[in-house]
Amino acid sequence: MRHPIWKAAFCCLVLFLMALSAPALTLKGHVLLHDKTPVEGATVWLEQNRTVQKLATGKDGAFSFGDLKILPTDVVACKPGLCLAGKSGLPVGDMDFDLVLGPAGTVNIRVTDKDFKAVPGARIRTMIVCDEFGVAVEDLSDKGFPPLRANDKGEIAIDAVPAGGFVKLVVGHHQYADSSVAYLPVRDKRQDIQLYEGVPVRGRVKAQGKPLASARVSVFESGVGGQREVAFGITDPEGFYNARVESGGYMATARHPDYAAPVPVNVDASKAEGAVADLEMPVTRTITGKVLLPDGKPCPGSHISFSVNGAVCEECLTDSNGGFTLRVGAPKGVLLIGAPPGYRTADLPQVPVDLGEAPKAELPAMRLKELPVIKGKITVPADQGPVGKVLIESLDAEPPLRFLSDETGAFELRLGYQPEKNMITFRAEHALRLLRKDFKVNLDQTGEVELRLEPFEPDQGKRAPIPGRNNLSRLLGKAAPKIQCSDWFNSTPLDLDKLKGKVVVLTMWGGFDDSPFATNRINQLRALYDLFNGVAEDVAIVAIHDAGSDANEVAEYVRRFGLRFPVGKDADPFVTFVNYGVNFIPQTVLIDKKGMVQYDQVEGRLLELVKSLRLKGEG
Repeated sequence: MRHPIWKAAFCCLVLFLMALSAPALTLKGHVLLHDKTPVEGATVWLEQNRTVQKLATGKDGAFSFGDLKILPTDVVACKPGLCLAGKSGLPVGDMDFDLVLGPAGTVNIRVTDKDFKAVPGARIRTMIVCDEFGVAVEDLSDKGFPPLRANDKGEIAIDAVPAGGFVKLVVGHHQYADSSVAYLPVRDKRQDIQLYEGVPVRGRVKAQGKPLASARVSVFESGVGGQREVAFGITDPEGFYNARVESGGYMATARHPDYAAPVPVNVDASKAEGAVADLEMPVTRTITGKVLLPDGKPCPGSHISFSVNGAVCEECLTDSNGGFTLRVGAPKGVLLIGAPPGYRTADLPQVPVDLGEAPKAELPAMRLKELPVIKGKITVPADQGPVGKVLIESLDAEPPLRFLSDETGAFELRLGYQPEKNMITFRAEHALRLLRKDFKVNLDQTGEVELRLEPFEPDQGKRAPIPGRNNLSRLLGKAAPKIQCSDWFNSTPLDLDKLKGKVVVLTMWGGFDDSPFATNRINQLRALYDLFNGVAEDVAIVAIHDAGSDANEVAEYVRRFGLRFPVGKDADPFVTFVNYGVNFIPQTVLIDKKGMVQYDQVEGRLLELVKSLRLKGEG
């Protein structure tokens, strides 16, 4: 998990970060109109670690917050009649910036239950404005921010969104599971949001056998993309808490300023009566250390986490001196050093820790190295002609790394993040021919990589449906169902009949789906488009977006993901999705040049299947 400066994002797990030795920071600036006129009387809030400061600007529009630490920070400004403005990110030093207020628009929503009945009292818990800054509405409302609660008709008006902008929301209610909404634009039409009753998770938190008040209990999911909090509850004076989640399996832990967090416990919330998860705050131990840049200077803002059995228990950020102090509740675990972009640890980023009975441990200073630029040259057998474009893709790094060679086979692999291990396996595969080569790269190696692609037999077998995913086996070997879209982006309206003679890579997806599986698929499609563009005119990459989003929402997703291939918005009511029988996204199907569906299970072999269908041609 990384925290780019001033880039807003929901945290997968709420960070309770302790930068205890960091010197105080100052954030200051001015609230202005677009013409640089200072805004007097604007309210400015700053939040760090659920602690909120508030002030009002004077005639010069100035604001200043001091005594801050290196922690994820939200700064939000508003004045009645104007839109919100803000900055979110990780300050690692004093900062001076302006917040510009402009015309305001309104996002009108209505919150209902599964039967479309109004849910009075539903509230906006958090929101992100125009993908630029976060607003922790519940925390700021205690300091005068509008509470944004539903009236008796379930209606909420968010009336300070920048004109033409959009918001992302988390909507909650004490009787329902929280609901995340990926994109709501400013528009006249009211937008409905449904809440589901979910399953109660309750329990008690104790410390040294006594009830612990004001502890925050986090219920979260854990997966490839990290830990994502789905609900939380605050303990009462007797240590009891309540939360609601959708049916399923989760983990839970508790946070409190005076204690280290306990090792997360499993929560089985699959039954209607709910689950009980009691937690005991453990004996607190301390790990200290320092992270240095290659030149020996301190590295502030590095993310440090301590995990037990794969679940993150505690995390913190290095201070301006590169130091960190991490409180842990278990004697054994793994310390993960998260180097900033462009750097890696000199040794493996995962450091096993065993404190035994010791109350604290001081680790040797950890010096970072610059991530290497891996250069190489690809050749092909002499009888295969010029090299041309080659796709280079990691096979064992998450998220996958993808690069393209140039027409001569030369490539440079510039890693944007530190993989979890020093040895990475890549696959180099030719754009048009059945040639490829797997190779390993050691991040400590020097010199260029040289490899010759070799012929291989593609995996063209039909695979059984994956449990819990779409079963499209009924379509295989038959004419592809029609696609019907209300709007098209990057293209005039497309028809599969007019695409005959081309291999069609058709993907049903939704831009709101930010799961690792979905993100990987859309990035894979982008790579394939770049690989085939200008090289293979008989391959069409086409995506059909879920019909539940408005056209301007889909346009925003296309822009945000940098998609250059045709994207259609499915016609209401989900015409194309229903034609194909797609209930889970993303779903990719491959259609041959005759317009017949040939594959629906493409994981791990998409490029080789496309090439196989190309080579079969019309025959």
